[in-house]
Amino acid sequence: MTIEAPIKPATAERPTVAERLTSASTSSDLSVDLEKRGDADYLIAAGIQRAGLGRLVQQLICEWDRREKPRPLTDEQLQRVAEQMPRKSRGRLDMVGARVAEGRWHMERRMEILRGLPQYTRLTDAHAGFLPWVLAQGIKDARAKLTDVLLWWCDRKCPGCGGVKLGEMAICETCKGFGTREVPHEAEGQLISGHIAAHVDRARSGTIAALKRMKGLKTVAAGKG
Repeated sequence: MTIEAPIKPATAERPTVAERLTSASTSSDLSVDLEKRGDADYLIAAGIQRAGLGRLVQQLICEWDRREKPRPLTDEQLQRVAEQMPRKSRGRLDMVGARVAEGRWHMERRMEILRGLPQYTRLTDAHAGFLPWVLAQGIKDARAKLTDVLLWWCDRKCPGCGGVKLGEMAICETCKGFGTREVPHEAEGQLISGHIAAHVDRARSGTIAALKRMKGLKTVAAGKG
């Protein structure tokens, strides 16, 4: 039985400010046009704000999106992994175990990428980042849990299906067809994520406000105001 992937609606939703910032960070056209809003406008609007934690999270996501990520293993590669693992009954390959091992490897590799991003160090700084607030909530293993939540902010795709919402023959059992994973560490992770979201919302509001002033700023900069 063949299962077709869900078809996207004909009319795509308008990109959010965060999505436009992410797209602008890798844009090849950063020209400034007095008559219309372009990628450069979003970067300028974000850049003229105070460098708060919310803007650093936005920059972290942009850095993450620019990094190359490990690709899912092919069926042949997955079989080779299974061949190196203990066999199941009657000598059968443990393909489920191989898939779990692949998931662990992908998560470890993603964590390495996250820790190598410039903004990660600033966001987990013991004095100026999110860490003091997390510690103040009495959360144990604060740095590790903060890191896991920051990784979730960068990449929410389900590790079981890679975000496609389908398994090999049916709806993905890991995410139940949603294509995303839940915030890690349950209530504590939700608390940390909510605090991060409040900072990101303030940064987004600042960017939107700056965008509304952008046409006037560009006009003055061009000597036409």
